[in-house]
Amino acid sequence: MPDLYVYLQLGWRNLWLYPMRTGLTTAALALGIAALTFLSAMNDGWVQQMKTNFTLLLMGHVQIHADGFEKSRNLTNNIAEPNLITDQLGSEPMVTGWTRRVQVSGLASTASASAGVRVFAVEPERERRLSHMAKFVRQGRWLTKEDDHAILLGQGLADRLRVGLGNKVVLMVALTNGDIASEVFRVRGIIFSGVLEIDRYTAIIPLQTGQRWLGLKEAVTDIVIFVRDFESVQSLVTILLQKFSGSDLEVLSWSDIDPLTEQWSQFADVSAWVILSVVMFVVMVEVLNTMLMSMHERTRELGMMGALGVTHRQIFVMILWETLILVVIGSLSGFVLGAWVSAHYGEHGIDLSRFATAFSFTYMESIIRPELSMESVRDILGAAVFGALVAGLYPAWRAARLDPATAMRKV
Repeated sequence: MPDLYVYLQLGWRNLWLYPMRTGLTTAALALGIAALTFLSAMNDGWVQQMKTNFTLLLMGHVQIHADGFEKSRNLTNNIAEPNLITDQLGSEPMVTGWTRRVQVSGLASTASASAGVRVFAVEPERERRLSHMAKFVRQGRWLTKEDDHAILLGQGLADRLRVGLGNKVVLMVALTNGDIASEVFRVRGIIFSGVLEIDRYTAIIPLQTGQRWLGLKEAVTDIVIFVRDFESVQSLVTILLQKFSGSDLEVLSWSDIDPLTEQWSQFADVSAWVILSVVMFVVMVEVLNTMLMSMHERTRELGMMGALGVTHRQIFVMILWETLILVVIGSLSGFVLGAWVSAHYGEHGIDLSRFATAFSFTYMESIIRPELSMESVRDILGAAVFGALVAGLYPAWRAARLDPATAMRKV
């Protein structure tokens, strides 16, 4: 412990023998780490936003279908007795909620236009509580269980059909026996989620109305499950696959249903590591240059220390401690600055509405809120310390190998 205190004292004194260089290096390190911290928070924020929006709009974390429905999207692949399944979900501690749906593709038409549509028949109260769809009603209101022939349309779909609140829309779909069924609905609300797929193609009706219209009785096509966090998803899928093994059911996680969103998430993780590597490389080069310059200017001093009996190992450790102190000061200063900026924009958001069309394909909102995760904090500070040790090895090795007699003659 006394040796450590001496090393810290020497490291601190030696660094500030040249305050201008140390200050510039520390400032550069701080700016680099601050930028890295903010970029990591941005990355964490938009990835979390994308995954949350994807699951909490219409997808859910886990879905149970009749075997083959995900590929066929045919009403004949339905779950005839969904209550037998939902009764077993209450015993799973990871499950925070579930809802039943019927989804089918068809045609929506009005007196002046028609368009392809993806119809979701939902339980209004459960959807309001579990998903985010009710939050995106921009005109009108969300459905209630008393609504019979009410319908909600995405903003883009309503524009294509040229309808507004109170107007009538005719839906036509193919039934399980191959017949075409049509029904008249009245627009109760317009949804704008910012997601192109939802806003241009989605229509939402009450579940009971949809079951009666499509002749499904109590049958549904989807049982959508919500869990506490994304880390619980795969565990729940494994449990449900074991529980329903041998049945004609398929259990799919959100990433199984749409691998593209998961790939976007993985791409974001890879890009974060690339940025981290580049910044750490620059940090290492900068620290290495500073420490080599410091060692060069102190050659005579190091030689005199060797002549007075300071061992090669002690000189090696002293230079390493100088490097570590320099990087810790710069890294902590930069991290505090980056975390403050991230927290500020995490509260107020960054308005990227100019690029909203591009974001609509990835379930991102036009307001991005940075969110700094503990994993990112660990990676950033861990990489900074590791970079300091690596950058300090060569100068410390050079200093430890100096011949005292030669070094003391250095001008």
